[in-house]
Amino acid sequence: MAAMVIFRALVKFRLQQQISIMGFFFSSCSSGSGHNKVWFKDKDDALASFRLMLLRKPLPCIVEFSKLFSSIVRMGHYETVVYLSKEIEFLGIEQDIHSLSILINCFCHLHRVDFGLSVLSKILKLGLEPSIVTFTTLLNGLCMEGKMDQVMMLYDDMLVRGLQPNVYTYNVIINSLSKSGKANEALGFLKQMEKVGCVPNVVNYSTLIDGYCLRGQMDEARSIFDLMVSKGCTPNVYTYTSLMNGYCKIERIEEAVQLLDETLRKGLVPDIVTFTTIISGLCRAGRPLAAQQLFRYICAHGHTPNIMTYGVLLDGLCKHGNLEEAFALFQEMQRSTVKPNLVIYTILIDSLCKCGKLKDGKELFSRLIDEGLKPNVYTYTALVGALCKEGLITEAHKLFRKMEEDGCTPDKCAYNVIIQGFLQHKDPSMARQLAEEMVNRGFSADAATRALLNDLPTNDIPALKTLIGFCEDH
Repeated sequence: MAAMVIFRALVKFRLQQQISIMGFFFSSCSSGSGHNKVWFKDKDDALASFRLMLLRKPLPCIVEFSKLFSSIVRMGHYETVVYLSKEIEFLGIEQDIHSLSILINCFCHLHRVDFGLSVLSKILKLGLEPSIVTFTTLLNGLCMEGKMDQVMMLYDDMLVRGLQPNVYTYNVIINSLSKSGKANEALGFLKQMEKVGCVPNVVNYSTLIDGYCLRGQMDEARSIFDLMVSKGCTPNVYTYTSLMNGYCKIERIEEAVQLLDETLRKGLVPDIVTFTTIISGLCRAGRPLAAQQLFRYICAHGHTPNIMTYGVLLDGLCKHGNLEEAFALFQEMQRSTVKPNLVIYTILIDSLCKCGKLKDGKELFSRLIDEGLKPNVYTYTALVGALCKEGLITEAHKLFRKMEEDGCTPDKCAYNVIIQGFLQHKDPSMARQLAEEMVNRGFSADAATRALLNDLPTNDIPALKTLIGFCEDH
């Protein structure tokens, strides 16, 4: 009994000690700026601190809870903040504009911007004044969901309330418009920034440049690049990489390489994304061996290739018939810290199958399963097509059915490949059965399948008529 009394006393002392420490910690934070950051080891550590805060008498103010919520948001635990926000409201702690803006941010990251808009309505009902942070957070949430009409309505509402957009607000809108193919509209917002005295930064310019590059409008992209330089805004690696990517997409690889040289001359350090962009461009331009040389260069100079770097180079080597070099790179990859994923295996299996090396393709297919990877529809289709080409139509059909048994639903391409296989090997009955199945699933024939179907001696089966008629209309 005495031991239990001592134990309880120790627990009580330890708890009081922790509460005292937390009180000192939060009071120290609140003595400075209201936006001082609080850091925790992990979510459990933050939750333990939250529980200790609830034991303080009186309860901490909303400012202290907001600091804790911000810390949890930085860890990416948005659902947790939503739950804790409800809990403090239940305890009667009044929220302020900062805590409610944090809540809006969480809903937006959880893709429930509708709940975020409800919180805005609550803010207005409480008589609180939404800040530019509140509106920018909501605008970003709407942009993430592609709701541009609502973005413009909310933006106009913000202006009516007398709030001036800042550089972050503008970038949210410019970024969304640029990525959705509306770079000219994004340019309008950039010009508007300058009119109201909000100086565009490197992120604003680079985002717009990337928008034009994604559409292949390189003259417009270069014009914005020249404009930013004339305004005294220094381009960064992201700016140059966007331009390089644009030139690579339209196969103006020499201009992309010149930009890489310019980047190095200006003392900027290209990252692996920059180098991967150029490697991809060289492969696209039919120069996979030059891409391989660049790959060797970056490895020798301390850059670590990522899965994308390996993928684009392997794809380039395979597409241009450099299978020996591709498999040497694959073996090198297996020895590195970057292990081959399903995309890598699929690239190699597809290339082996197209080169008539079915046996090697099947062996690699078995190996990826042994590695714990699950083939996708592209992997299966590559092997099904190769089996059809070799006349192994029964084996191809078995693999086609196994694909769905393994939880991988055949797509339009997969159906067309297997149907073509049966048609080419004089089995129109099975081809018709699969064609009917394909139509019932809402898929249509491609040009090659349609041509083979039209060559059939009879085409009076409704499924085939529907199939051929649909394709002719589209």
